[in-house]
Amino acid sequence: MKIVHIISSLNIGGAENFVVQLANAQSVSNDVMLIILGITDSKRNYMASVLPSIVVKSMGWTYKYSIRQFLQLNTLIGKIKPEVIHVHLHNPLYYVYGISLIRPQIKYIHTVHNSFTVWKKCFSYLNALRFINNRITHVCIAFRIYKDLRRAYPKLKSVKITNGIAHYIPKRSATEISAFWHGFSTTSDAKIQFLAIGNISKYKNFKLLALSYQSVYERYKNAMCVQIGRVIDSRLFAELKDINTPNLFFSGGQENAADFLAEADALIICSTNEGMPIVALEALSMGVPIISTPAGGMMSIIKDGYNGFITTDFEEASLYKAITKFIELPTVKKQELSDNARECFETNYEIMQIEKNYESCYQ
Repeated sequence: MKIVHIISSLNIGGAENFVVQLANAQSVSNDVMLIILGITDSKRNYMASVLPSIVVKSMGWTYKYSIRQFLQLNTLIGKIKPEVIHVHLHNPLYYVYGISLIRPQIKYIHTVHNSFTVWKKCFSYLNALRFINNRITHVCIAFRIYKDLRRAYPKLKSVKITNGIAHYIPKRSATEISAFWHGFSTTSDAKIQFLAIGNISKYKNFKLLALSYQSVYERYKNAMCVQIGRVIDSRLFAELKDINTPNLFFSGGQENAADFLAEADALIICSTNEGMPIVALEALSMGVPIISTPAGGMMSIIKDGYNGFITTDFEEASLYKAITKFIELPTVKKQELSDNARECFETNYEIMQIEKNYESCYQ
């Protein structure tokens, strides 16, 4: 089968990571091509992770929307003659929607990588135009997203297929990972290590973590948390520094940030919106339990008390309660959560199983 994935870039990000891993898995038995519409960061990207058997075409576009760019893409698709076009993220979807009008013989798949809230406006346009064109099947990566989409726009074509990855293997040595953690510890008594991964933006909601962790520190001074991610919102970062939460450290961006899960007791996710973040799957694959807010797809990933804890709302008290509940677990119970996390990954999120699910969707 000839499959073409279309995405804006291969910069570091959850959707981009998933696209590369899915394309790699598909290339074992299919003819796979990646079309990158925009410009990929020369230093922070997944280009080296793409298997040699996959053809990568970078368009190098600098405009978000352009008739000329649309014609270029349409011409390229005409030459490739794919059986399936699999599109990812907002900008590429609008171009592919136009192509689906011109080339109805192709199977069109769109993976919804974010929560329904993020996509609601786009879906409202597609729903209004469905009488003209309803050829695209929207793949929801979590049941919550699928449920919201079906409730709001039942006439749009949609299915549920979870995200997936290969088992995560740290790129750094055990010595390097330990050195990272020791670099932030203010006391040799730090026995509990939490990790939070994500760029500093309003959606990742690290202000909630900072405020909640103040209360955690008051009771458990041997618990520390390190946040990894670039600063997207400088004003928010200034607020976080002003809050000055003890034992909460900001490391900045780190390549292969999931490496540091190897010595984390749990991953903390405090987002307001999520699809099915790749870092959550990386944590599960390594047997790291997750403490999370009820953001989008996280409600599908976490079974409270089984492979982590999920808060009832987005309030400080709720996140504090979930974190302290984990801290207070006996060692044997923490190990159970770890074992369950790994089993959950192997059963639901291993990339080869996800590849088979997409193959069925392509038919």
